[in-house]
Amino acid sequence: MGQYADGQLISIFPSVGDPTGQIVASDETHVQLDPGTYLVSYGVSVIFRTPSYMQVTPFYNGVAHLETGIYFATSANGSSASGSAHFILVAAQQTLFSLTFNSSSTATDGAVTLSFLKLNTPG
Repeated sequence: MGQYADGQLISIFPSVGDPTGQIVASDETHVQLDPGTYLVSYGVSVIFRTPSYMQVTPFYNGVAHLETGIYFATSANGSSASGSAHFILVAAQQTLFSLTFNSSSTATDGAVTLSFLKLNTPG
């Protein structure tokens, strides 16, 4: 269970490796993707001690992608917050993927699930 602060990259701990080497954790917060088309699925859950919000934004192909981010707001003490997203990522060249956490307060008991599936596309 992680503790996430505003502007922090979310730590990613691989549980299943890619035997082809096309999807590799390059460090604790980044996944390196070889060129290709991927189905990306991720979910984040946290607990806030006070009313707050969480915004999680994927970063890939050199830019942040708000359109594939998640947002959740709470209005009570001790609230949980969660969200998930699924999207197609097209990497014309090798790219680093990360998730950035933004909030008005620190979150506790954070958990993230993240899956990449490389699609077999023509061309």
